[in-house]
Amino acid sequence: MVARHVLEGEKHIADQTALIERLRLMGLPTEDAQDLLEYFCQLQAQHEKHLRRISDECELGLRDKQGGLLPHQ
Repeated sequence: MVARHVLEGEKHIADQTALIERLRLMGLPTEDAQDLLEYFCQLQAQHEKHLRRISDECELGLRDKQGGLLPHQ
C-alpha cells in the first residue's frame, strides 16, 4: 500500500506541476496551486520515508514481504 501511495504521489506532483505551468502560461494566478504542490511534496516525503522504514525493517527481518510486522521472538 505504501509503495502504491508513493507512485500515486509522484503522479499527483507531476500533474500539479503541469497545471501550474499551464496557469502561468495563461497569465493566471498560481499561488493556490503552488500551495497544493507544496502539500503534495510534503506528503510524498512522508510516504517515501515510510516506505524506506518498511523496506529496512523487511531487510532486518522485522516485517514480512507484504510489510506486516512479524511477532517478536
